[in-house]
Amino acid sequence: MAAPWETTAWYDYQTDPDRFCDFEDIISAKNFIASIYCLVFVIGTFGNAVVIVIMRWKRKAKRLVDVFITHLAIADLVFLLTLPLWAVSTALDHRWVFGGSLCKISSYIVAVNMYSSIFFLACISVDRSVAIVWSVECGHLRTRRCAILTSLLIWVLSLALGLPALLFRNVVEYEGRWICSEITSPSRNTFTLATRFIAFLLPLAIITVSYSSVAVKLHRHFHRMKREQQRKRKSMKIGFWIIALFLLAWLPYNVLKTLDVLLQSSAILVSCGTQGAVRKGTLVFTCVAFVNSCVNPIIYLLFDRYFRQSFLQLLPCAVARRLKVRSSTSQPESSRSQRRNSSLAKETEALSAAKVAP
Repeated sequence: MAAPWETTAWYDYQTDPDRFCDFEDIISAKNFIASIYCLVFVIGTFGNAVVIVIMRWKRKAKRLVDVFITHLAIADLVFLLTLPLWAVSTALDHRWVFGGSLCKISSYIVAVNMYSSIFFLACISVDRSVAIVWSVECGHLRTRRCAILTSLLIWVLSLALGLPALLFRNVVEYEGRWICSEITSPSRNTFTLATRFIAFLLPLAIITVSYSSVAVKLHRHFHRMKREQQRKRKSMKIGFWIIALFLLAWLPYNVLKTLDVLLQSSAILVSCGTQGAVRKGTLVFTCVAFVNSCVNPIIYLLFDRYFRQSFLQLLPCAVARRLKVRSSTSQPESSRSQRRNSSLAKETEALSAAKVAP
């Protein structure tokens, strides 16, 4: 989910002799980074494919939020299909051996994924807010048709915002190596700063306001919640974890990327040590953002009971049977005591009825 070209971004600094800094030590971790990319590709591709299959064949009444979850998984899956290219490039000391077309297309896919992911997460937060807080005033907007149209609008907007990747990305030669790098220019830097507001700060504000309103509502009415509202609360917990981990990966990256653009545009002048720290930080959080593309299926598996049951049904019979037994034996003690109390109450009611009967 992160922009892989950030691993080669320091080459742009070396086009200005007055600002030359040696960043060769940064690429020393290339084998470790390539290994992370491969691991994320395997786990993320399998996990997001499972999410799409389960959401597509869901037998129960589909929630509207499932529409956004499905599109979020599609965005991650399409990005992950390009990850082997970046892994090979990183392992080859950032040489790009796949041609200019794949450089542009892969970079474009990464950019579209970055924008669409944050937009779909914002939609998930708004849907939870409308369902729990504004159900009376705006409940009529929660229709499947509205969710599908919103998803299409997000894809169109993301595809448009990603177009500069096709214009400013290309294979360039540097010190005898062909690299897939970004062509910097004042217009490109201005666009990058503008998209930080449109595609990150604005959705982040929407997410913060939506989940804050939901948290206040649930805190006020926690003891009076009905079963339906309790299910919504559990659904909100899943959305909270997805968004929290997304921000953990992307917030540092966007801060560092903004600093990087300011450095390239000479808006701020700092020492080579500070420039190197920005490069290393961007490199680290690029990897963290990659990992984020495979964590959502894990969250569903841990917190969504229906998803967990559906996943077990996809496994071979013997493995699924063992996991189901473990799942049933590890149920919380509170749920067991509730069932015992419920059965005891029914027995007491039956005895009372028998005593009253003539």
